[in-house]
Amino acid sequence: EELEVDEKRGMDPDLWLEGPDKVRESDQVTRLLLVEAILLLCATGRRSRESLRLQKTYTILKLMDMVEESEEISERINETVQFLRRDEAGTEEGSSDKFVD
Repeated sequence: EELEVDEKRGMDPDLWLEGPDKVRESDQVTRLLLVEAILLLCATGRRSRESLRLQKTYTILKLMDMVEESEEISERINETVQFLRRDEAGTEEGSSDKFVD
């Protein structure tokens, strides 16, 4: 999968540079645990999600979901993506799910 220039901008080059040593994780349990770890980071607060957005985590998850065969892992990826794409305007700092009147 080739990334667009805009998708690469701001991303760690180790994530998009190609080479013979780039291999996807083959263990399904490990892939699930990695996605769940990102999901937990999303749930910890707004700053964590902002940091994940800056690191282009959504782009990597999108590519991962395109080739993922496990339905369980795809569901976790989609949950994580929902956190990352959510509009957080009107939320109170330090309490990402409480809306300010």
